[in-house]
Amino acid sequence: MKFDTILEYQNIDRELLAIESDVAKSKERAACVGAKAKLEAATAAVGRLSHEAADLLAGYSKLTARADALKARIDEFDGLLDDIADVNEADYYIRQIDAVNEEIAALERDAARDGERIDAIAAEYRKTWETGRKASDAYKEAAAAYNAFAAKIQPRIAELKAKLKELEGSVPAEFMSAYKSLRAAKKTPAFVAYRPESGTCGRCFMEVSGATKSKLKNPGDYAECPNCRRILYIPE
Repeated sequence: MKFDTILEYQNIDRELLAIESDVAKSKERAACVGAKAKLEAATAAVGRLSHEAADLLAGYSKLTARADALKARIDEFDGLLDDIADVNEADYYIRQIDAVNEEIAALERDAARDGERIDAIAAEYRKTWETGRKASDAYKEAAAAYNAFAAKIQPRIAELKAKLKELEGSVPAEFMSAYKSLRAAKKTPAFVAYRPESGTCGRCFMEVSGATKSKLKNPGDYAECPNCRRILYIPE
């Protein structure tokens, strides 16, 4: 019979799709996906904290180095002031010293701020690391449960796939091409019986056009439904 093989293929494939859907919607998979998301979030947070801490430490080192250089310059000014007799020159150096002291004070404030943030990051890092450790343990447990669940179903999936592979060579190429295209578009079943008494598709239940009806008169005829694009056929 013209449609027997493709219909058998379709029935087996629909069972496979149903099983795969059940696995995708299972509580085991949901738990595994949720645990993985938490682990990835914790890992990303640890990475962000590490990156911020590295940037702050680099900046902190530059700030303290600049402050030390300015303090050394102050020491140089102290030596110069002892030998200055001119009031205007002394006033100039005093203003220079005040400016340097203000810069040192600003640098120290920035360094203190960054130091506080580094301390806060360290505490947050420890907390996040612990969260990540727990998330890792939870993910391992959830993954093991999901893998055990999937392992029980895998033999049936393998059996169905083997049957499909065996049948595929016997299905007319045009039927297989149409089936795979419709399957990819999530239109299953792809091959459905035509209802000649009502002139409607057996799946979307819409009345087909007159042109389509003219192609579906005798057993073995088939045509594309103009509404849902499935393949309509008349059983032989």
